[in-house]
Amino acid sequence: MTAPHLHLLGGFDFTGIGATAPAFSRKARGMVAYLALQAGQAQSREKLAALLWSLNGEAQARMSLRQAVSSVRKAMSVSGGGRFLTEGANIALHLDDFDFDVARFEALAASPTPEDLEQAVAVYRGDLLDGLGLREEPFEEWLRVERERLRVIAVAALDRLISHYTAAGDPAACIRAAMRLLAMEPLREDAHRALMRGYAAQGRINLALKQYELCRDALQRELRLMPEAETRNLHEELRARRASSPARPAASSAEPESARPPTHYVKSSGVNIAYQVTGDGPVDLVYVPGWVSNLDLAWASPRFSHVLKRLGSFSRLIRIDKRGTGLSDRDVGLPTLEARMEDVRAVLDAVGSKRTVLFGSSEGGPMCMLFAATYPERTSALVLTGAYARGTWSKDYPWARTVDEVQQDIDTVEREWGKPADMSRAAPSLIENMAEREWFAAYLRNSASPADAIALWRWGTEIDVRDILPAIHVPTLVLQRTGDRWVKPEEGRYLATHIEGARYVELAGRDHVIWGEDCDGLVDEIRDFVTGALPAAPGERVLVWVLALAIDGAAEGAKASEQSAIVRDELLLGGGTEIRRSRGRLLAAFQRPTRSIECAMAIADRLKPCGAEVRAAIHIGECEARGDDFSGIAIEVTSRLLDHARPGQIIASRTTRDLVVGSGLTFEEQGEMKASGLPGALPYFAVTGAPLGADLR
Repeated sequence: MTAPHLHLLGGFDFTGIGATAPAFSRKARGMVAYLALQAGQAQSREKLAALLWSLNGEAQARMSLRQAVSSVRKAMSVSGGGRFLTEGANIALHLDDFDFDVARFEALAASPTPEDLEQAVAVYRGDLLDGLGLREEPFEEWLRVERERLRVIAVAALDRLISHYTAAGDPAACIRAAMRLLAMEPLREDAHRALMRGYAAQGRINLALKQYELCRDALQRELRLMPEAETRNLHEELRARRASSPARPAASSAEPESARPPTHYVKSSGVNIAYQVTGDGPVDLVYVPGWVSNLDLAWASPRFSHVLKRLGSFSRLIRIDKRGTGLSDRDVGLPTLEARMEDVRAVLDAVGSKRTVLFGSSEGGPMCMLFAATYPERTSALVLTGAYARGTWSKDYPWARTVDEVQQDIDTVEREWGKPADMSRAAPSLIENMAEREWFAAYLRNSASPADAIALWRWGTEIDVRDILPAIHVPTLVLQRTGDRWVKPEEGRYLATHIEGARYVELAGRDHVIWGEDCDGLVDEIRDFVTGALPAAPGERVLVWVLALAIDGAAEGAKASEQSAIVRDELLLGGGTEIRRSRGRLLAAFQRPTRSIECAMAIADRLKPCGAEVRAAIHIGECEARGDDFSGIAIEVTSRLLDHARPGQIIASRTTRDLVVGSGLTFEEQGEMKASGLPGALPYFAVTGAPLGADLR
């Protein structure tokens, strides 16, 4: 059972016992937030109406307030905590047993201990009600003041942490706090200096000097100023130290436990994602492993630790344990590519990485491909090794494993789990290396439970990202072993053929894992590509999910305004951007497929009591983006697809269905559509259900 909580930092998240997530309107969310920050204090109805419905007439404002109060009272009554009290002209919110993140943050930030300050910084996931805009000036003014107040508290907490860790001689913790502070206030020179000193204390002089360049460039770009004398003097001291330092002796291949990098956590949609950062190279590289992983246990293998240290020699290496595996939260249900993509983005935000090289191996490759197509402005380049586009055999992708072969693999995993690992497929070159087999078995055991490992294996075989490959427009390197026993060379060639401008390199060998035979040759290829291919400026082409929606039985007059407000509210809640609207029809763009489907469901549910029935279609494709204006064939195809939806039906293209594997959404095949601009017929499916109580946003 999930404890009831109200989280307002970094967005709005209200969850009661049993993960009941009410679908509040935007203004109901604003009202809850306003009352929560003054919990226990009665507020007049007149004040709330003026705060949130100032643009409406008095009668309409009071009616809207009553509706919002009714929805919140209902949610509170089933939440398992909290009380929502109305006494005549006044309203008060008592949070009682709720975990209220703002109150917890303020209490922790007031503590003198670094442990509490660290917790405060972790609770501060972002600005108050980030992403919520109501276009009501009284509310927006209140929100601006509260956001700034809480932001100042977070900055002060980080300042105190930096001072504490500097005095305590803990450069790693100081670096972490300084990076978080710079993500919030990138022009703080004292934070840049703290970061430079922290890197220098770790012997990472090159990275310290690179930080000076970042500081100088930011000041010149934003303020047309040079760094202060103290910053310039520190830069000169570090340059002199680098010039006089003797070459460091080579480290041993194995990484002692005391030398392993610290593990950090960031919240992504309520899930704790573990990550580690090593290396002092000038470019950020995030490594997304396949199947399952464990950040700490990776260092116990001399071969794997050698590869990680080599990657960190030319990059700042960012590694994650994906949700459900390793040191990240387990028991979180099956993931979706979309959720894992957002997890990576949360980690990049936490470490202050604006643009990164994505390095995906095996099952980590498809997620990296989706990220590169969805967030080209955050992607410097894409590296894929032993990656694939589709997880199971089909006539037009005949190299993947059949359903029967997948079942045989799963049976083997279940039968052999915990024993010295069978390396005959993952790394045949290491099959006689008992130490490596014992380590790999421990690595797998500590990465997932047997049941979770099997579920994730099966989930990985259901992936199909073929349709998004043409939407990748960043420099791409595809690496493939000629004798790889999991992913065939034809699959690597398929990726290189369908990703514009991709470079394909085939390496000799049979090992699938990146720490297998000739791992140095593989790292050399990555190093040469990363240092020679960066960065290309992102274009204006973006990958989006297009929602086409028709309202049958659209109302007239005041009722039409009410329906429009419902549609507008749900679009904003789902992160959709309206492309165009006409009477009874809407086109909108989303960056996440489940959000587009959830938005269509929510609009349908809220309009049903009004006597209106919704038809919707969702498809993915490239569009030209100019601000909030989108154009492209994907929009026209989705509009055509809508004609095939029956009243009350939501349909989705095959690619949309394939990219929400693990979400719990269910689909039923309906037919296929032909349209100009498409290479063949477009199969489409009806959305037949979502998991009970799911909040796919």
